Amino acid sequence: MKKAKKFFKMIAFVSVLVFFAGPLSLLSQEAKEGKKPEPAINNLTQAKTDAQNKDDQEKAEAQNATTQSQAESQAKAEQQKAESVKAREEAAKYEYVLKTYSLKYISAREFMNAAKFYVLDFSGSENALTVRIQKKNIPAFEDLLKKLDVEKRNIQFQVYTIVASKELPSHTPGLIENFLKNETKEIENRDLKRVLDEMKGLWNFKHYWVDSPSFLMVKDGSVSNSFRLVSNRNLNLSLAQIQVKGDEPGKRIISVGIIQLQESTSDENSNLINTSDIAFKEKGYLVVGVSGLSSSGWGGMALILIINAEIK
Repeated sequence: MKKAKKFFKMIAFVSVLVFFAGPLSLLSQEAKEGKKPEPAINNLTQAKTDAQNKDDQEKAEAQNATTQSQAESQAKAEQQKAESVKAREEAAKYEYVLKTYSLKYISAREFMNAAKFYVLDFSGSENALTVRIQKKNIPAFEDLLKKLDVEKRNIQFQVYTIVASKELPSHTPGLIENFLKNETKEIENRDLKRVLDEMKGLWNFKHYWVDSPSFLMVKDGSVSNSFRLVSNRNLNLSLAQIQVKGDEPGKRIISVGIIQLQESTSDENSNLINTSDIAFKEKGYLVVGVSGLSSSGWGGMALILIINAEIK
């Protein structure tokens, strides 16, 4: 009887275990299966992701294409604009314009002798200049104007006229005889004396008649200058195309394009000395020329022109 009760208790205990083990097993299986996503859901999610990525890529490509197209259009427009501006500027260079300039130290005529290459025509006075000029020539024209329209340096010429001979004439008219009596025996200017001593060795002159020096003031760059010399004779000196070369004092060179000495008489003007393209150092003495005097009573005598110049 006791064994039978014990058996029924075991049967009841096993039944309870079986009753609770079944649901627990199912829950455990369901839990395990819940960890794995369903294949259909995975495929759908991946498809959505791929579609979104493709859409984003297409949008990015479209945006890049639009941006590149806009950049190319802008670059092309800017290039066309630059080419148009350049074409207008190039055309403007060849335009003729009228311009007026104020002059301070140079006359219009004097300046245009050097600048006529740049202009078509001009008009002006001593202190103003109007030109018709191409725009492309304006910079070079104005640069030349700045160089030439400056205050000019003064050049002081000291000119000696000297009559020289190897022998005294044996017979002379009264006027010339009086002139010969005033032969220069002593020369106080040492530089002039040195020049005359050198001439004695070159030409064997023994007698000199030296006029008082003539002082002539001219401007650097002046085109033409004419003076009456201090002399017993009616002498006129012309100096043309005068220019100072160099800037260092003591080493500058004075260039004279034309030197002409004329003697005026009651009948005519005669050329005694006519020379060109002379250049000499400042403060130096230069023998410009020797002219033989052939008029009545002056035979065998020569007229010598000696010039000294100093830049003030």
